[in-house]
Amino acid sequence: MAEFFEEIADWQTPPEYKYFLGGKWVTSNSGQTNEIISPVDRTVLGRVQVVTKWEIDSAIETAKKAQKEWEGVSVDKRGKILHLAADWIREHQVYLTILLIKEIGKTTAEAKDEVLRTADLIDYFAEAAREMRGETLDADSFPGYEKGKLAIVGRVPLGVILAIAPFNYPINLSASKIAPALVLGNSVIFKPPTQGAICGLHLTEIFRRAGVPDGILSTVTGSGEEIGDYLVTHPGIDIISFTGSSKVGVAVAKKAGMIPLLFECGGNNPAIVLTDADLNLSALEIVKGAFSYSGQRCTAVKYVLGFSTTIDKLIPKLLKAAAEQVKMGDPRIETTKLVGPVINCEAAEEIENRIIKAKVEGGKILLGGKRKGLYIEPTIIDNARPQMEIVKIETFGPVLSLVRVNNMEEAIEIVNSSTFGLQASVFTKDEGTGIALAKKINVGTVQINSKPQRGPDHFPFLGIKGSGVGVQGVRYTLEAMTRPKPLVLNKPE
Repeated sequence: MAEFFEEIADWQTPPEYKYFLGGKWVTSNSGQTNEIISPVDRTVLGRVQVVTKWEIDSAIETAKKAQKEWEGVSVDKRGKILHLAADWIREHQVYLTILLIKEIGKTTAEAKDEVLRTADLIDYFAEAAREMRGETLDADSFPGYEKGKLAIVGRVPLGVILAIAPFNYPINLSASKIAPALVLGNSVIFKPPTQGAICGLHLTEIFRRAGVPDGILSTVTGSGEEIGDYLVTHPGIDIISFTGSSKVGVAVAKKAGMIPLLFECGGNNPAIVLTDADLNLSALEIVKGAFSYSGQRCTAVKYVLGFSTTIDKLIPKLLKAAAEQVKMGDPRIETTKLVGPVINCEAAEEIENRIIKAKVEGGKILLGGKRKGLYIEPTIIDNARPQMEIVKIETFGPVLSLVRVNNMEEAIEIVNSSTFGLQASVFTKDEGTGIALAKKINVGTVQINSKPQRGPDHFPFLGIKGSGVGVQGVRYTLEAMTRPKPLVLNKPE
């Protein structure tokens, strides 16, 4: 296997990466590998192992045994390992940035941001873990009980955590699962995305170099079809932390059984623009929200709701903002204003088909609409209707639909009847009106005068309906990785 963190040349000879088990990099007995092909230039970047069920069993058994000793290590020592991992990420930020660009097609600016944000997030987890507190409860505060019972409520790790990460943030969203699990004394079985696996393997190496003990972190590779079902139904798993599509999330939840789940799935997020909104601000936020990383984000804006007169006034501002802020091009160019490729051919074809279908059904293409290989032009579609596939189903690409409504009740009904419920945006100069409207919208988070977004990372982040289960955000994720354990002291009267 090629050494990690070598100079990235042109990768003329693609490396074959091993998987990580018991503190060692090993080759699978399956004899099978998956090719990782760059969406930027279609070159083969490397090959990753397809592990066997027996190797998964071995990884989980090893994690179970190692976790008991790891739980006894102080939070201070575990936190120092996390801080060192964050420092290693900063040390190799240029390498990791290039790797993100090559493997998942992020622009230079987007890749840099992901790498540095990940280091900051790991540091924050390490410090926040020090602040985790239990509590004591006196029995006599409940009717019918006198003094004599005292509950000492601590928090203990859940055990073995299965971390399943998505392709669009293969470093950040992997670390957001691994770091809190480790710092609180859990062991981790890490399943990186197939496209993004090379990034995930490098992240694993960073945690290894930072001092995570053997067996505490294992990384198994292979597609979801190959190993996914076996992992999520394995009796040795104590919690699943998953980020991915709503379709896959629902399927995993049905199979997982009675264990805790921490899921963040698809978004299909709307932006509601009220008549008094600052249309220049609205247009800028919507364009950035719709087209950054080619719309391949669960928090991307997918459709706009507004009165017809408001949409008419908004359109020229959207087109102006799009012209100034985004253009299709090679993501290796050093700029913040590029829309790079989508992740693979299947994704490009699906997006193109939905655009064509929307046009056939009466949608008006105001901008873009064309595909060139894996590149989809930033696309704005007017006259979209709620029942159209382009609006009803999350389209994971740079496509924004404009939906005209007759009243705000209709807009609320469109949002609330959706099977998605991650975030929504409301644009208005009257914050009181915005708050009142936000209270009627049935999603995880409502942004007032901003595009949907995950951060800051210590804010609660959650989806409802098909968009997720549980709450993330630094403190909330730490709590989800542990459970309360009451000890009740009984004093004889």
